[in-house]
Amino acid sequence: MPTTPPSAGPSSVSRLGPWHWLVFVVGVMPVLAYAFSPRVGDLELYFRSARALLAGATPNQDFRFEYPPYALLWFVPAAWLRDTEPGFVRVFGLQLVVLDAFIKWVLLTEGARLWGRAWRSMVPCLAYSVTTWVASVYYLKRYDLIPAALTLAALLAVSRRRDVLAGLALAVGVVTKLYPLVLVPLLVVVCWKRGTLGRLSLGLALGLAPLLALSTVWPWWGFASFHVNRGLQVESLAASLVWAAHHLGWVQGVIWLKAPAAYELHGTVAENAKGVMRWLWVLGTLCMTALGAWAARHRPTEHVGDLARLALVPLLAFIILNPVLSPQFLTWVIGLAALSLLSGSPTVPLLILAAGLMSRGTFIGPGYRVGSGVVQTLLILTRNGFLLTAGFLMLREVWRARVFCAQEARLALAPGASALPPLPAARSS
Repeated sequence: MPTTPPSAGPSSVSRLGPWHWLVFVVGVMPVLAYAFSPRVGDLELYFRSARALLAGATPNQDFRFEYPPYALLWFVPAAWLRDTEPGFVRVFGLQLVVLDAFIKWVLLTEGARLWGRAWRSMVPCLAYSVTTWVASVYYLKRYDLIPAALTLAALLAVSRRRDVLAGLALAVGVVTKLYPLVLVPLLVVVCWKRGTLGRLSLGLALGLAPLLALSTVWPWWGFASFHVNRGLQVESLAASLVWAAHHLGWVQGVIWLKAPAAYELHGTVAENAKGVMRWLWVLGTLCMTALGAWAARHRPTEHVGDLARLALVPLLAFIILNPVLSPQFLTWVIGLAALSLLSGSPTVPLLILAAGLMSRGTFIGPGYRVGSGVVQTLLILTRNGFLLTAGFLMLREVWRARVFCAQEARLALAPGASALPPLPAARSS
């Protein structure tokens, strides 16, 4: 069970030293350079959608918008300031750099709170920085960094007992990308346990309130129909297994083709795999969300590293079991993984960060457009294997904590029995 060492108390909060600031600058500068690069990626879609909204068009009525409604509102400022695509790319890129800097600042300050100016206080930020440099092709040319920063802000706010702010950040994250919804039960349990559920609920209500106004002029719920009809994305766990079987000659009739939003596998085998994975995804995510909430009820959750670690329980299930697994989904968890280096075993965070690094290889060469070759298929399989292993390790970690809590409860009820010794501290002073 993670416990904060004596040196991690409020009296030991350390200011960032010169080496921390050097790591911060070195971590952000390459990101700034790539954010201003002319590479467009999905930013073209963001620009066109925002300009259409500014021209008076209604999303999902006059034009298709495939994301939750707040996502479009994040695109509007850059499109309003710059009416050309190159200008939009630069301004929106600057927005993402600010959020990237926020995440790296959190990693450094939390490391300093725990370990002062020791070198290991900089390890989470360094690990995250290297991953973001390599992953910049999807890290900075998609908008997933926005909900990732909001999610981290919500966990940080809860750890600081600013529960209204936590609820607000989480609600905005949900209506920006939807996936933070699986973290709502976790935060509800944490705040219920400390008696501040009302404050969290107020923050959630404030974040969701604008949806009432939007609903009168914008059928924003139309984005869901687009995703219901999506196929088996080539980077998903099931697709990587089907495509590997195709390479081995075990299955026939598997087709790799360009769909409206991604590359997908089609054919009888792929359709059957998609059907199975959809059920596994829903059931697995629900079970892991419930397990993460249960763990929050029985484990320390005051340190943001502990919260980040528990957040990985439902998020890993949501990602690896998803029949749609885009490389940018790793943006959702690499920041939490780096933060989890402050709490517990480093194995799970390192597996996730390694998966983030490997996702860059998905786009190398022409194989992504016509069907990945053997080497690229092995890379995708390895990446997915790392994520699946990380998920199993988190499941085992939470299960072992459950067994320990059950034993502790039985001993507490036994008259005259001594308490079990605490689990070893996961963070040392």
